[in-house]
Amino acid sequence: MIDRIRARLAGERLRLLHCVYGIGFTGLVTVVGEVSPAYVTATHLALMYLLAVLVVAVRFGLWPALIASVASVAVLDFLFIPPLYSFTVNRPQDALLLVFLWVVALIASGLAAQLREQVRIADRNARTTAALYRFAGKLAGTLDLDAVIAAVVDQISAMLPYRAAIFLRGESPPAGLVTLPVRAAGEEIGVMTVAVPKDGVITSEENRLIEALTELAGIALGRQVLADRLAQLGIEKEADRLRSALLNSIAHDLTGPIASVATALTSLAGNYEQFDDATRRELIADAERETERLHQFSASLVHIARLEAGVTLEMRREPTDIGDLVGIAVARARAVLGSRQVVLDIPEGLPRPMLDFTLIEQAIFHVLENAGKHTPIEASVTISAELVGGGVCLKIADDGPGIAVEDTERIFAKFYRGQAATGSRGTGLGLAICRGFIEAHAGTITAKNRPGCRGAILTIFLPLR
Repeated sequence: MIDRIRARLAGERLRLLHCVYGIGFTGLVTVVGEVSPAYVTATHLALMYLLAVLVVAVRFGLWPALIASVASVAVLDFLFIPPLYSFTVNRPQDALLLVFLWVVALIASGLAAQLREQVRIADRNARTTAALYRFAGKLAGTLDLDAVIAAVVDQISAMLPYRAAIFLRGESPPAGLVTLPVRAAGEEIGVMTVAVPKDGVITSEENRLIEALTELAGIALGRQVLADRLAQLGIEKEADRLRSALLNSIAHDLTGPIASVATALTSLAGNYEQFDDATRRELIADAERETERLHQFSASLVHIARLEAGVTLEMRREPTDIGDLVGIAVARARAVLGSRQVVLDIPEGLPRPMLDFTLIEQAIFHVLENAGKHTPIEASVTISAELVGGGVCLKIADDGPGIAVEDTERIFAKFYRGQAATGSRGTGLGLAICRGFIEAHAGTITAKNRPGCRGAILTIFLPLR
């Protein structure tokens, strides 16, 4: 007991004001004894002094309580135990009372001071736990790796008088610092360094706090690393999907035309004399048609590669007549449209926007080609134009099966073919190229279903300048 009291005294700072408060409590009990001598005996006063010592120990600590206990024994002996105003004791029971008062006061002071210290530690731990809980909540809402690291470093600086840093795997921390491993799911993902002054020592309590913060940092950083890995896996999966789509598209769109061309040329080479002129022309026309398909496919791949690479398109802008533009696009798409009826509603006198005729004609061709591939043979296509704001608005509508609601934006993605495209021939590049060409002119293209009837409508806005 004496050793614990001595150790606690060594770890507690002596505060003069607290000692004055302790002596004040002793003086208050003394006043009560002087005012009511007929009702308060020395035994009563001893109990009252003991109570005062307990209050001082709980409220102000061990040093003030010991001083109050010594003062209580001295005052009780000097003022209330005969002979009065002397520190001598005539009766053994009085001496025993003083000894017991001092011993009990000493033990009670130690226990009360220990209780006070435990309450203080519990309160500090509660505040630390609350701070860690708030910090964990903050980390849970942090979605960036650098933000997580900054939050951990700031939290350590706020709770401890040390500077900290986090180095992820592959980064080398400077020498001479206290380092703790940062782990996530049993895997070391980095280290935390703490800069401690040369004459400073990290206490066990501070070390536990740093370890708790390091563990929280490991959880948060592990979550972000896992999210980054999942995102990377998603990117790789999407890349695999695109590669698979490209290979399927090549297999579908190259094998057929090449086989047709090869069949036609083989037939002509082996049976040229046996065929009449009509058969020869038909075989040559088939070869030319399939060769054109191959040319369109390779051109589409070149266009989409240039757009994806961010290569600036070389455009020759000139005032463009919308009627001529649409007419040439319709004529070129006639082979794809087949017997589908095309209705033109292009008013005279529309302003001539500054366009690259070839690129925009190619964009309109891709829209018409898409309509020809995904509408029944008896369908019709209506092309209208009007002046809207600072540009010309082209609307290309059909009365086919329409577009699934979830596909109205995705149909402009590379290699994407809508739900209605099942079984149709195409690479899924046409509308992606179309959007790239139109956006290069600061225009827009959107898709939706026609109100009140079946079919889709694609709207192209081309600014005048």
